[in-house]
Amino acid sequence: MNRPIIKLQFDQKLDQDLAWDFYNNQKFGGCDFWKEGALKYHPILINIESSKDKRKYLDNYISKYYLFHKDEIESLGNKTTEYLKQEQEKYFLLVDKIFKNYPWPKKEIMGYFSIFDFCPRFLEDNEFQVFIYDNRNLQLFTIFHECLHFIFYDFAQKKFSETLGKMNTEEGKFWDIAEVFNAVIQNIDDFIDLHGKIENIGYPDHKDLIAKGALLWKKDHDVYTWISEMLK
Repeated sequence: MNRPIIKLQFDQKLDQDLAWDFYNNQKFGGCDFWKEGALKYHPILINIESSKDKRKYLDNYISKYYLFHKDEIESLGNKTTEYLKQEQEKYFLLVDKIFKNYPWPKKEIMGYFSIFDFCPRFLEDNEFQVFIYDNRNLQLFTIFHECLHFIFYDFAQKKFSETLGKMNTEEGKFWDIAEVFNAVIQNIDDFIDLHGKIENIGYPDHKDLIAKGALLWKKDHDVYTWISEMLK
């Protein structure tokens, strides 16, 4: 099977742009992203509230952080790249098994390190962010989680073109199903072997759906059937 190449690198400008986006859209899916993903690790950013030019304040903070922590974050980035190299072959084999060799939509996936724990993904570009200060298991969880989204959304849009293919991928039923699928799949034994047992997988608002989705997956382990049942 042809598998994508996963590349990991830094992009300070992207970090600045996304931090500004999350500052202006702080809560989603029952999570407070700004509080848990930014202030938890950079408490001084609380001072943004008293700044006259909030965007400038945030950009300057990130620029200085990258400058003063350059050696540290580059070293952590190298470690993350090594973690991925150790596990990605097993990951691709597992995804091939789950999706019955359904082809990956693109040949390259770009992951960007971030000093914030937001970890968004961008379906059209096949890109995502991973938190540079997470431990090995959480970083692998994030990388595999976002890559799983790329193949799941493509599969669902093509196999369910008349329903999911016409739905918004960033909110609503399609987004719910995609997040629940990942929460269910990344809690099976094979994925736990890859990145360890991760507690509290998924969004708080999806708790009941995840429980139902887990029961459905245990019945026949078929992605198409699982989506069909979840749509009901």
